[in-house]
Amino acid sequence: MGVVERAEISGLHREVLDGWKLVAGQASALGLADRVVIGVALKARAEALAACERVVRDAGDLAGDARAFAAAMRSPLAGVAMGAGVAAGVLGFLGVWSAAVYGELPPTTAALVGVLLVAAAGVVIAVARAMVIARWGMAERSVSRGLLEEVRAAEEQLFGALEERVPEVVVPVSVVAAAGVCGLVIGALLASVG
Repeated sequence: MGVVERAEISGLHREVLDGWKLVAGQASALGLADRVVIGVALKARAEALAACERVVRDAGDLAGDARAFAAAMRSPLAGVAMGAGVAAGVLGFLGVWSAAVYGELPPTTAALVGVLLVAAAGVVIAVARAMVIARWGMAERSVSRGLLEEVRAAEEQLFGALEERVPEVVVPVSVVAAAGVCGLVIGALLASVG
């Protein structure tokens, strides 16, 4: 990488960060899949920008801005994984437990267990659907893709000035899937032990 001066990237840096802040603000009104895509993409891009700007002469404050944005950009993936794990755990526990005591439950308790099973299954299905959309359903007409494209030209200019490419990210669905499977197994084991 050649020597890049602060003056060359300062205006682009501000334009990109302002664009990212606008996109992040709009993401809160979107569906889960779009929030995940935007959260993962902006966090990765901000971390990459901070790493690139570290080597720019007299641009420590710019790199610090990018690092601060990356730290503040919270991807909902951790919450999604926790929600999937808990819902799958409830589903596993209630499924095994209700099968073990089938016929012994009073009708109102059986109805309550049925409602909880349906609710837990609904959460698991909703999370799975959102993750599939976030990972593989990024159609060109999705809201998150449109919002990220609004900042793309400025990102390409900035990363180009730094002789880098804008990072492309993939939503890590495996984390959420693993949490769901673990929750299901733990819930089923707890019910079978008890």
